[in-house]
Amino acid sequence: MSTSRSYFSLISLNSKLYAIGGLNSKPDKRINSVESYDTQTNTWKSVSPMNYIRSSFDSAIIDNTIYVCGGDNNEPLKSCEYYTPNTDEWYFTASMRTERDGLALVLHEGCLYAIGGKNRNVFINSMEKFDTKTKQWSTNANMNSSRSLFGSASFMGKIYVCGGLGTSDGKSCETYDPQTNQWTPIGSMKTRRNDFKLIVFNNNLYALGGNSDDNRLTDTIEIYDYYEDKWGYTTSLPQNLGAYGATVAN
Repeated sequence: MSTSRSYFSLISLNSKLYAIGGLNSKPDKRINSVESYDTQTNTWKSVSPMNYIRSSFDSAIIDNTIYVCGGDNNEPLKSCEYYTPNTDEWYFTASMRTERDGLALVLHEGCLYAIGGKNRNVFINSMEKFDTKTKQWSTNANMNSSRSLFGSASFMGKIYVCGGLGTSDGKSCETYDPQTNQWTPIGSMKTRRNDFKLIVFNNNLYALGGNSDDNRLTDTIEIYDYYEDKWGYTTSLPQNLGAYGATVAN
């Protein structure tokens, strides 16, 4: 990338990666710039910036459209906007009901779920659901633990969240079932993690890197055994990573 970024979002769409917003360390400031990486030509280029400056936000894709919500711009945000690559433009859409930074935005069964995060100095466990047809947000069941800067993924018909800062111990995980509108605790990770990613790849769920004990970065990776409900270590990352971007390229 041409711009250094942390606490940003990296997402894949139509053979391209998009690095969005975040915190730029030179100088130390939040940014709204966006870069796209073409996996065919191995090149980066700048595209239209977001309307709002954001760090510690999240993104998801619906129908070839990139949605971003929440984040931090010296104060927590509840605004959302979306990007269409065909027009290279960002457009505002309905804001969430609650300001959130360090949240998760998860696409599951055609709907967006904004989960957890922090509102100023308060960690939150609430969740909202965005109906892309009505463009309306509605509240859903709260997580068992308040979490910010945690890992999230849609996996095996449910939403998974793990780790993070808040009332969670940094290892705990839970799943949300939209059919019952209930959260259920599952097996905890072996390592405490925040500022990390949960990634689904080849029908497996992985927890990658992040900040661990004593706020130290880790290179460890864990894989979740769905049938045994337990986590185990697997191959490590090439270096310690936290507050990074990760996605599965399509």
